This record gives sequence, structure tokens and C-alpha cells, in this order.
Amino acid sequence: MKNIVEIIVSHLREYKWKQAEIVIQITPESMGYESLFFIDENNNEEDFWIDFEDIRKLFDKLREDYNESKNTVDKFNRYKLILKSDKTYSEKYWWNAEEDKQDLLAGAEVFFQWANDRMMSMIFEFEKDNDLLPTHYDGDGDLEYLSSWDSGVFTFHINDKNELEYKIILTKDGKERILEMPLKDYFIEGIFEHHKITNTELSDEWKPWNTLIIKSPHNSIPYDKVGEFVSYILE
Repeated sequence: MKNIVEIIVSHLREYKWKQAEIVIQITPESMGYESLFFIDENNNEEDFWIDFEDIRKLFDKLREDYNESKNTVDKFNRYKLILKSDKTYSEKYWWNAEEDKQDLLAGAEVFFQWANDRMMSMIFEFEKDNDLLPTHYDGDGDLEYLSSWDSGVFTFHINDKNELEYKIILTKDGKERILEMPLKDYFIEGIFEHHKITNTELSDEWKPWNTLIIKSPHNSIPYDKVGEFVSYILE
């Protein structure tokens, strides 16, 4: 913790401050600042910023503690650090049930975007590694990889044995093909976690489902047209 304190103090070296407070919210899928400010000598509050990478060790430790405690009485989804200008500090961990549900819902509602983005990345890497991408040389003579698909349909189904079945259909110039590609472990875990959360903690907000279909435009999915590209189905 000493290094974290020194980093925060360094960020505030240009200010006359007596206390700084950092509140971090943690969800299964993300972490971020809820508030970040210092109190000056006149008791005025002023926001400041620290890049996540600068205190990466703190975020990593919170993620580790969050994962270890999430099924215990010590679970937490909020963390507060109060640091005084003399470098003494205190920490607080607590669970905010209502905000946790809102955080879960907010994350679930944009899960499709994460899944679409990860699928595009995995497809590119897989086809690149297996020489399945068309290529050409640019004006400088450097090898350039071209797109092998214009749009795709990704279907993920959790069967009665709680196993993930999936199908990847890619279309290029009106011609469809099925891509046999293994999914990364973290992605599979993400699908199962999303299914679990939306069918349990968010069951009063989310209809039951076991099949997710994403029609990928090989780009980000427009948030105002989600219904055209994303479907949750109970089979």
C-alpha cells in the first residue's frame, strides 16, 4: 500500500490539500472510480484524476479480494480509501445491494457489445494464425491482412447439461461459410456468467433464456438498433 500512497501524493503535489478520498465500485465485469476528490485547506472539494494504470496494483488487489470474498459474508462491491496529507490512511469495504443490482443490469445490457468485439478479435487472430486471411502488399511493400467476412451470425446455446454449444457463420460477398474455431476460456466463462446473472439476480428484469444470437455487422452494434442484431431466446 505504501507505493499506492506515494503515487497519490505525487499526483497531488501541486495542490494544497489535507485529505483525499477515492471510492471504487467493483462488479463481476468491470471496475472504476465512483468518486475521486481532495479537500483543500479551505475545506473545498475538488475532483482530480489518476490513470488506472498508475494504480494498477490497487485495482488488481481489489479484483482478487472481490473474487475471493464474493460468496462469503465479507463480500464487497465498494472500496473507499481516505488519505491524509501526512500519508496516514484508512480503508473501508462494503456491499451496496441496490447499486450492485443496477451495476449488474448496466453491464448485462451491453454484454452483447463485449461479446461481439471479442468474437471479431478471436476470429481475426484465429484466421491469421491459420493462414485463412486474404493478404496483399501495400504501397510500402508491407504485408497487409484483408477482411475475410462482411457480416456474421454468432449463436451460443447452453444445453440441458449446462454445456455451451455454439456456431459461427460468416458471410463474404453473399456467400456463407461455417467457421470451426475454438473459443477462449475467458469468453466461455463470460457467457456462462452472463447467463447466470440474467437468469438469477436479474430475473425480474430479464426474460429467461438459454440461447444468445448476435448478428455481427463486423463492426460495433448500433445501440439504437440492438433489437435488429441481438436476440435472447428460450429453447
